[in-house]
Amino acid sequence: MVAVMLLLCCGGGIFAIYSGAKKTKDAIDNLPTPGVTYSNPVDDSPTGGTSATPEPGTTDGETFNMPAGDKLIVNDDDGTVEITVGNFRTKDKACQEFMPAPKNGMYLIADVTAEVTKGTGSINPFFFKWVGTDGAEESGVGGAFSGCGKLMGSGNNLPTGSKRSGQLIFDVKDKNGTLEYEHHLRTAGSWKP
Repeated sequence: MVAVMLLLCCGGGIFAIYSGAKKTKDAIDNLPTPGVTYSNPVDDSPTGGTSATPEPGTTDGETFNMPAGDKLIVNDDDGTVEITVGNFRTKDKACQEFMPAPKNGMYLIADVTAEVTKGTGSINPFFFKWVGTDGAEESGVGGAFSGCGKLMGSGNNLPTGSKRSGQLIFDVKDKNGTLEYEHHLRTAGSWKP
């Protein structure tokens, strides 16, 4: 009798957990996704048919493989965040005496500034990743403890005018690849050293 009761209780509990997990998954899958646009609000297209170089600090509409200094403008339902990767440099050894040396060959250091220019936005250094030409990905966690600079700050639901700047540090094989920024788990743009 006790065994039957135990079996019924445990079986009911397992069914309740499974049922609740399935309902939660269905609810998450049916959430509305905010629209995301990746664009420059300034029309940089020249008249006359020839291509012009965009003004410093803006993109020419292409958000992938941008050179250092170009700005990525990310718009969504909450607001606008503008991200600029200022420059890249490398270090092939430890940056401070008691910090670890790079395991993959070198530290790639990128200077980054992000600013909320409209509404609210979130900024996080771990929204960035390095993707090598061989497909290898680095999240920046290993480089965060390198001592090679001041890690870029983060924040959620930051109001207009909020700014974060600092360095992103990646432990990489070489500097052949791109620094990608992910917005809502999708790559919104990238820069090449």
